[in-house]
Amino acid sequence: DTLVESLATTTLAGVPAVPFILLLSYGTSRTLSSLFQESRNAVFANVAQSAIRSVGRSTFDHVHSLDLQYHLNRNTGALGRIIER
Repeated sequence: DTLVESLATTTLAGVPAVPFILLLSYGTSRTLSSLFQESRNAVFANVAQSAIRSVGRSTFDHVHSLDLQYHLNRNTGALGRIIER
């Protein structure tokens, strides 16, 4: 009973101190969590884009380095026709 009374009597400008401090710390922690998550995404976005660009470029180079006969002998629509049946 004394704990409840002590919490109710301790105030900051008419607001009980402990709930106000808990609410303020919760808001601060949520804000910092969002800030750190966005910072992490900003740092790794460049890394991810670079990796995707590198893989795409190497695939493009590989396809263009294949013989012309490989491309002419490809049956490119076969999979689509099999799926449609």
